[in-house]
Amino acid sequence: MASRSWSAALLLMAAGCTASVGSIGAVLGRDNESQALYVRDVPRGLAAERAGLIPGDELVMIDGVYVRDLSSAQLRDRLRGAVGSAVEITVVRGSDVRRVRVVRSELKAHEGLKPREEQIVP
Repeated sequence: MASRSWSAALLLMAAGCTASVGSIGAVLGRDNESQALYVRDVPRGLAAERAGLIPGDELVMIDGVYVRDLSSAQLRDRLRGAVGSAVEITVVRGSDVRRVRVVRSELKAHEGLKPREEQIVP
């Protein structure tokens, strides 16, 4: 099995955000080699859980835009929006490809979770 380097980014919180800013509420990780974007965690009660996303899902497109072409800042901009607004995400789960409509929920600070980026080398 090839060794891969991973970056994990917490995309559900933001310092100093107002209550009107929403997001999909998922912890995402990016493979540094392929730039693939994966769901790492789905905190309970947030939009990603309500939409049925699960850890291991690969996000392929956000509103029709291929995620491997987007920087971290561009990803954040596409995933955030007004609370209650929707974003369409194309997800690969195993051999299934599905479109998931996620209604953004309020960005919240969660106990024990802080925005971070980390290198993970298996």
